[in-house]
Amino acid sequence: MGIETLMMVGIDKRAPVEVREKSAFGRREAEALKKLKNAGGISEAVVLSTCHRSEIYFVSVLSDDSAAKSFFCDFSGLSPEDLAPHVCTLRGAGVVRHLFRVACGLESMVLGEDQILGQVRDAWDLAREEKGAGKILNRLFKEAVTLGKRARAETGITEYPISISYIAVKFIQKVMGDLRDREAFVIGAGEMGQLAIKYLLQAGIKDVYISNRTMEKAEELKRLMPELSVIPYEQKYNRIAQSDIVISATNAPHYTVDFEKFRKNCTGKSICMIDIAVPRDINPAIGSIEGVKLYTLDDLQEVAEENRKKRQSFIDVIEKMVDESVREFLAWINSLSIIPVIKHLNDFAEKVCLSEYERLINKLDGITEDEKSKVRIALERVGAKIVNRYLMGLKTLAEEGRLDRAVYEVFQKN
Repeated sequence: MGIETLMMVGIDKRAPVEVREKSAFGRREAEALKKLKNAGGISEAVVLSTCHRSEIYFVSVLSDDSAAKSFFCDFSGLSPEDLAPHVCTLRGAGVVRHLFRVACGLESMVLGEDQILGQVRDAWDLAREEKGAGKILNRLFKEAVTLGKRARAETGITEYPISISYIAVKFIQKVMGDLRDREAFVIGAGEMGQLAIKYLLQAGIKDVYISNRTMEKAEELKRLMPELSVIPYEQKYNRIAQSDIVISATNAPHYTVDFEKFRKNCTGKSICMIDIAVPRDINPAIGSIEGVKLYTLDDLQEVAEENRKKRQSFIDVIEKMVDESVREFLAWINSLSIIPVIKHLNDFAEKVCLSEYERLINKLDGITEDEKSKVRIALERVGAKIVNRYLMGLKTLAEEGRLDRAVYEVFQKN
């Protein structure tokens, strides 16, 4: 079974949210695995599902990925025509490299993030529980998780976040401490707002509310993140007044948090406000109101730039780790092809040794049982050494992908 039987079919993370929403596995990964196991030609499967990623890794005897694509259509309810522009397909070494980069956080919005590694591990654990992963995918995901851990441990890349949203949440934690009893209000459902919500939830915050000028977009985000509570945009000042934390990240060309309207609703409650929009969302005069701590992009940008420079050097190191691990995995999978040859040669050597032993023993008179045993052991050792010499060479050629099919045929002849 060669590397070309290994495939990946996934939904492009740049696909429209309505496509990602319909194709998301959510909590239906086990159901998806059961259906995949019954799909024609698929012998192994692992489903990787995150907020931005829906991917199927599988081993198939089929020459194409039609079974997996058909599964995606059936599972999501999308037609092949609607799904086709947003499907990403990889095969062979490309699958290995992609998963290794995913596990290392090189394919994430925030380079080197920790959460994706846990999601890769969870996907693998579920596949093992559901008997979806076999020899190939078990080895692939084990190597991916190991590499992901090593990349983070040896470089310390996660200590230097570069996403403004991530840095904003870390900044809030530094200012406010534990967030488990806090309530946050995020204004804006774009990418920065989404990331801020994601990191607030990871930090264990009690409640997160969201408001967006377009209500439909806020509702779409809630479907992807059920933990959210949606607040109508016109009620945002009332929600701000009740919140411990406010993060504003819209793309409006003017202030979306007005000084007078804010002051009218203000109760004197202590509020930490982070404005990460350009141009700014929050009227800077609000920072002068008692109880309000207002921070802007300028307070975060310097940290982000320093971290970006440090991370870039780590990324280069991790890419080299990925290259090395891909080579090692490909060598391993190539070596699997030599297993039938190994068995055949060992069986052949055993048969020849036994035949020669019996022929020799029948010609020797007066030989003791102990001497017979020594003769047999000597013959078996000779046979094993000869076979091992050839197998080492064959294994090296197989790992390097240089073993011609004709060689297999020659060594497997009786």
